[in-house]
Amino acid sequence: MSFPRFAIPLFLPLVAGLALLTGACAAPMALTGASYAADGGLLVASNKTSTDHFVSMVSNKDCALWRALRGRAVCKEREGEQNPYDVDYDQPQRMVSEDGVQYAPPLHAAADAPATSWDVAAYKSAPAPAAPAAPVTAIADAAPEPVPVAPPPTPKPKKAKVRSVKKPHALPDRERPARSGS
Repeated sequence: MSFPRFAIPLFLPLVAGLALLTGACAAPMALTGASYAADGGLLVASNKTSTDHFVSMVSNKDCALWRALRGRAVCKEREGEQNPYDVDYDQPQRMVSEDGVQYAPPLHAAADAPATSWDVAAYKSAPAPAAPAAPVTAIADAAPEPVPVAPPPTPKPKKAKVRSVKKPHALPDRERPARSGS
């Protein structure tokens, strides 16, 4: 992928400026750096970023946002009939690894599939359990001694309230009218 020489001086400050504007607002710096590294790896491998893959998946077209920098249409029709984002979950999944090509079990189990596994071992008959040589008798141990429980604390006796013989007055002493004569 080659960019015209005049676009590089404009493109790099734009990318660096966007990184500085959004890097501290929404996510920690390490997460932002990991996101940029992942997008860089995707860009090298497939010529698309993660956003481009998402837009392509949703629109069912071949989309790459960097095409707008070159003055081209962002999305174009896919070449061929195959949709790379269409996954058949009922078929075994092909995985390429260092050991060669391997097939993972389907992500949706068939209706008549055993519930335990998709391995060949799940279809083999299980060996019959061996009969015990002598009858086994279970013996119960003696009941353990009960643990002593501390008695609950006794409540403290409540003091009786002392009540005065005088009737309470609605007005305090200062505001009470003076009695006349005696």
